[in-house]
Amino acid sequence: MKKVICFVLGATLAVAAGAQTWQDALLFSENNYSGTARGVGMGNALTAIGGDAGSLTFNPAGSAVASYSQFEITPGLTFSLAQVGAVDGMSLMADKRNTFYGSAKLPNVGFILNMDTGRRSGLKRMAFGFVVNSTNNFTGRFNASGVNDDNSYAASLASSADGFASNVLANEDWYYSGDPSRMPAWVDMTGYRAGMFNGVAGRDGAYVALTEIIDSEGNFRLAGPIFQEYGQQTRGSKHDILLNYAMNFSDKFYIGANLGVTVLRYALSEYWSEKPDNPADFPIIQYSDGTTAQFESLRMKRNYRMEGNGVYFKIGALWRPVGGLRIGAAIQTPTMLNLRERYGYSGEVVLSGRYGGSASSPEDDWIYALRTPFRANLGVAYSAGNVLVVSADYEYVNYASAAFRSRTSEYEYAVGSFSDVNQDIKDFLGASHQLRVGMEVKVAPAVALRAGYNLLTNGERSATLLKHNLSLGAGFAFGSFFLDAAVRARFVPTDYVIPYYYYYAPNASQFYNKVVDDSVLTPEVAIKSTMLDALVTVGWRF
Repeated sequence: MKKVICFVLGATLAVAAGAQTWQDALLFSENNYSGTARGVGMGNALTAIGGDAGSLTFNPAGSAVASYSQFEITPGLTFSLAQVGAVDGMSLMADKRNTFYGSAKLPNVGFILNMDTGRRSGLKRMAFGFVVNSTNNFTGRFNASGVNDDNSYAASLASSADGFASNVLANEDWYYSGDPSRMPAWVDMTGYRAGMFNGVAGRDGAYVALTEIIDSEGNFRLAGPIFQEYGQQTRGSKHDILLNYAMNFSDKFYIGANLGVTVLRYALSEYWSEKPDNPADFPIIQYSDGTTAQFESLRMKRNYRMEGNGVYFKIGALWRPVGGLRIGAAIQTPTMLNLRERYGYSGEVVLSGRYGGSASSPEDDWIYALRTPFRANLGVAYSAGNVLVVSADYEYVNYASAAFRSRTSEYEYAVGSFSDVNQDIKDFLGASHQLRVGMEVKVAPAVALRAGYNLLTNGERSATLLKHNLSLGAGFAFGSFFLDAAVRARFVPTDYVIPYYYYYAPNASQFYNKVVDDSVLTPEVAIKSTMLDALVTVGWRF
């Protein structure tokens, strides 16, 4: 899951739309491979094996290993189990909760046509493939809650709106571009228009949250403890569409190439909710028309969608020097992902005795590009007759080479507007290493059992976080038809989410250039996630 640094680009409040971060570059560049059930069951240690449509993601030469053509399709299910806990003893928004969430996927569909040249040596066979394999799965959900008597989400909005004129928050066009003093963040405009915070009498540009009161000394403080909730749900996937060509030379040396098209779909929905832990702590609100009301609850939602596609080239080779030994290697070029980002906010306030308020922003729309890093795979495998296959892969990726680009036209890219975040990518990201090992044992002529293990580093310089995958699988042959099944558990490192920050302006005359106020200890949530995958491949060899 994505670490959330709300509305912050570096340490500065992102009052403009579209706040790309180094975390985004990592999220959209990472691969968490699925593919066929056979491949997943063997830990996707397929660089030196081939013969399977799932192997083409790792080594294009693999399509020429088999002597037959094949068609296969792999439906699957993915489940996310998120466990929320406290951070360093904090209880804020850290009530222990487990969230279970699942979705159906199609990790693989593929067709490989293998053509025999009729020669006994030299170029013996050629293979043509059209394969779609999943390279990432964004399924996830968690919810956190707790009682906070120090600060509130509504007050954080008031802090980031501080200095902006009330008529700007209330009436400015959402797409205004010009004087920065008339360009508050959309979330602040949504919160103000919904009534989550209001102006202070006689002090235009000063705001008090619905959760706060002003004491006799003019200080802002919570009226009472707040019960808070924060949650997010992610969904979507990344697939590679592969156009493959490979050649078999004397059943000793294989070479192949892929023209790959990456298709990315990602969606993030998140919400912030607050209500009094004890309603009696909150004062009665008096209105000029004689009516009264009391704060009951507020809720803000954000919906974010990302769509992208890009093209890359991959070349690979496989060599059988002796007996059952195979050695494989492949290199993949960087991909220029053309991305379209859309998001919007909606807020609602509920008051007792009087209608509260609601507001929604329009959906903003940004187009830009991300250059993802090159990848290199190296693998070795050994087969003992038709009984046993063992394999091991190593994959290298340097995420520090990723970079955002502005799309100035359909065919041109500019770097300047992303110089800060691209520097962050270089500073915070580095090399990622992945080790994949797998085994297949034939317990009967038509029955195979499989197991696999993956060890991955996440590519962050500051902390080498390890991910572990364990998989089991089985395969069954029925003449020219086959059925493979696999299950996999992915253990994700603990993620830390800060749902909101307070802000201040170091220069009061430039209140629109705010930074995070580190003196305010806002909630932090620890999320431990486990991902479970179940896949079944149905195929036909001919």
